[in-house]
Amino acid sequence: MKLIIGKPNAKIPRLLLLVMAGVLSLLLTLSATPTWARSPVGSDFGQRAPVVLDGRVLFEVSGFNSLSARERADAINKKLRQVERIWLEREGSAPEFSIDRENQQTTLSVNQIYVLTVTPNDLREERTAVDRARNWGQQIVRALEIAKTERSSVYLRQAALNASVVLGGAIAAHFLLKWLGLFVSRQLVKWLEQNRSFSHRWDELLKQFVRLGRIGGQTGLWAAIAYYITDLFPQLRRWRYILFDIFRDSFTQPIFTLNQAEYSVLDLLFLLTVSVGLWLAVRALTRVLKTRILSVTNTDRKVQDVLALLTQYALTFIGLIVILQIWGLDVSSLTIVASVLGVGIGFGLQNIANNLISGLIITFERHIQVGDFVELASLTGIVERIGARSTQIVTLDQVKIIVPNSRFLESEVINWSHGSPTSRLHVPVGVSYRSDPNQVRSVLLDVAKGHPDVLVNPQPQVWLKNFGESSIDFDLLVWIREPQRQFPLRSELYYRIAESLRRHQIEIPFPQRDLHVRSTHLDEIVTNLKQLQPNGSATRGDRADDPVNQNSTQLISKTELHSQQATSTQLLVKDFDMEELICQMRGTDGVEIKDRWYRMNLYPASFVGAEAVDWLMRTQKYSQEDALQFGQLLCDRAIIHHVLDDRPFIDGYHFYRFYADER
Repeated sequence: MKLIIGKPNAKIPRLLLLVMAGVLSLLLTLSATPTWARSPVGSDFGQRAPVVLDGRVLFEVSGFNSLSARERADAINKKLRQVERIWLEREGSAPEFSIDRENQQTTLSVNQIYVLTVTPNDLREERTAVDRARNWGQQIVRALEIAKTERSSVYLRQAALNASVVLGGAIAAHFLLKWLGLFVSRQLVKWLEQNRSFSHRWDELLKQFVRLGRIGGQTGLWAAIAYYITDLFPQLRRWRYILFDIFRDSFTQPIFTLNQAEYSVLDLLFLLTVSVGLWLAVRALTRVLKTRILSVTNTDRKVQDVLALLTQYALTFIGLIVILQIWGLDVSSLTIVASVLGVGIGFGLQNIANNLISGLIITFERHIQVGDFVELASLTGIVERIGARSTQIVTLDQVKIIVPNSRFLESEVINWSHGSPTSRLHVPVGVSYRSDPNQVRSVLLDVAKGHPDVLVNPQPQVWLKNFGESSIDFDLLVWIREPQRQFPLRSELYYRIAESLRRHQIEIPFPQRDLHVRSTHLDEIVTNLKQLQPNGSATRGDRADDPVNQNSTQLISKTELHSQQATSTQLLVKDFDMEELICQMRGTDGVEIKDRWYRMNLYPASFVGAEAVDWLMRTQKYSQEDALQFGQLLCDRAIIHHVLDDRPFIDGYHFYRFYADER
């Protein structure tokens, strides 16, 4: 029979566990020190102080009149150190104490040195001050005898021997604990591999528990050894007491006063520990409420999360109020803090409050939920988490963006997944005016119906949207089920549309403009040039003495007065000899056409744009601007093109190719 253990709470931070362990260790350490016994924790805390000799607490005294218990104990300790110094320097009889009563006061002296006066506040179990003085005197005499014994050479040698033996045993025990921890870890790993009923997180938790147990055992071992060795030698024991006294005072001395009550670091640690315990208990109770009670109500998952969160906040608030009252803090004094907090929320914290309230509204309205595909201003992505203050969105580039909750209420949000995730996608397409609109409509519908991600119902549609300046504009409307895939789906549709249009010889036109120029001189030139043959052979205008040719030359000379008209005229004249000029450029005396390598890429049958410009300037007597215009004219008429189809005709080291060379 296997024991099935559920998954532990993996969300508890390891730092929180370490803090709790540290606080517990601190409390255990303080409770183990001899200084902790000098004044009991409770109503009498801080009203009694210890009398110490060689680091050993003998008894406690109370305050009297204007002297506090601490001040009175310090004076007595100073007297005892004086008595001890004189006693250790003197050889002979044992120490003696004497009790005197003068003016209704009982005084205690040791070796004829005044030590203290017994006050009524010092009486506890004893009925009279004499009995209390006698008891204290016996303890002081016994402590002095022990102090002298511990400073003898015989005792010091025996103590050093005992310390060496104990230290050697501690070193052996340290390595034994280390080996034992490793052995237990290996055995635990083998056992976990055989028993798969434990989850992976339980595996890690058990391993960490064994490791912390080994470290805790080694730490406790060396702490006990240090305490034992320092207890053997009077001077070490005295310094140990002083250090522990300073350490204890740093935690027990008041650091601030609130409502006439003093609070120390230990009080704050107690408050922190209890608060952490409250938080863990409330989380466990909330988890039980969510998994055992709300889960059987068949309510929406988001509503369950909201109810559990509100319950957790309410229980935590009530628990903190109770803990503060137990701690001794008057809750009514928090009204001032609440007022200041309200002012702070009204001014400095208004954005945080706005985001918190917006988070509650989003959670209750449920217009936006985890997993929705949303579009907010320039952000487009999937909602991954909705928190109390902010919402985390993962974009299509897998970038996580934290968005304040208030933005979802202050601006328009497109939620593609709200209600039904089915949505319609628009794919604009433009074709040439020479195309048949019915054929284009049929081609686009075939492409849409052939894509697996396009829904069959509702059916795809094609709308003739507009008669544009350069094309007939259509709009392909398709329905999709996954809105987050609209961008790759649109790209795939465009790929298929381009292939299908090319297969049906439907042209996708370039943007174009028709320019109509009316000029008296240009009309006469065009009339004269129409008399030439298209292949460049001359008629009667071919001769220099022909009156028509002379008239054309005169007209051209007139237009050269204007540079822009001259350039246009020259290109227009050359346009009639286009085929012959192309043959010359591709001929043996034309531009150099060959296979070219650039950055490890091969570009076959290409020429350099700069070389073509030089050739036109040298053979056709073009200016650089005319040559560039002529090259661009060849590109516009689909005679040449850039090898990558991403640049116009440029006078530089760029490769171009004749379309005829590709066929």
